[in-house]
Amino acid sequence: MTAQMIDVGKQIRYNRIVSPETGKTVIVPLDHGIILGPVAGIEDPAETVRKVVAGGASAVIFNTGLAPSIYSAYMNRCGAICNLINSITAASELTLISSVENAIRSGADAVSVQVLVGSPHERHMLNNARIVADQCARWSMPLLAMMYPTDEALAKMGTEVELLAARAGAELGADIVKVSYTGDQDSFQALVNACPRPVVIAGGPKKETIRAALEMVEDAIACGAAGVALGRNVWQNPDPVRMTAALVDIIQHGKKVAELQLPAAWQ
Repeated sequence: MTAQMIDVGKQIRYNRIVSPETGKTVIVPLDHGIILGPVAGIEDPAETVRKVVAGGASAVIFNTGLAPSIYSAYMNRCGAICNLINSITAASELTLISSVENAIRSGADAVSVQVLVGSPHERHMLNNARIVADQCARWSMPLLAMMYPTDEALAKMGTEVELLAARAGAELGADIVKVSYTGDQDSFQALVNACPRPVVIAGGPKKETIRAALEMVEDAIACGAAGVALGRNVWQNPDPVRMTAALVDIIQHGKKVAELQLPAAWQ
């Protein structure tokens, strides 16, 4: 029997983020503080982490410098993903703020990068992604690529640029590709089919209703998404523990939104 060539270190780390039993994940980003400041829901990052961990989150995403403040809330309870690219006041001018080596020292199980497809700074972001992907290969570190078309690119190319962004994430070497939900199942199914790596969806701004956010997740999972990376829709919920648990029910246990006992205020 021929032995499979497996990058054991990467697989071990990946399995801390994505369930090896289901192939699914519930990721909660809280890396917004560097660009949005202490907005509602992440004023106390450690407390936020404790809540989403209690709800069953698979992993949390944070900027590397936050690790000393929050590690006791996630250590041995869920996966840790260090975000290596961000900005403070110029959202379109994302740059490297840390390294894979620093993420390893911080106990990370994966790292994330972001590319704004169609941005005037796209070339710079691609170079950042290349640097991180090279470091990930060297250190057997899983890579999450957040691939978002700009509003201008969406206006010009429509859904096609979303498929392009997803495929580009895989082509750049990502192990997981994070995208926005395209808005309907037909176009999102085409996106999942076009991306040879697991896809997770972003939440974007907080949805008008909590039920609407959960229904978006249900639709994405039905198309083959591997899960979510939802931030504001989780930690700006009045009950982040219950919201995380609802996501776990849909993503990990295959439940429908109609089967969940949702509070009246979530409708």
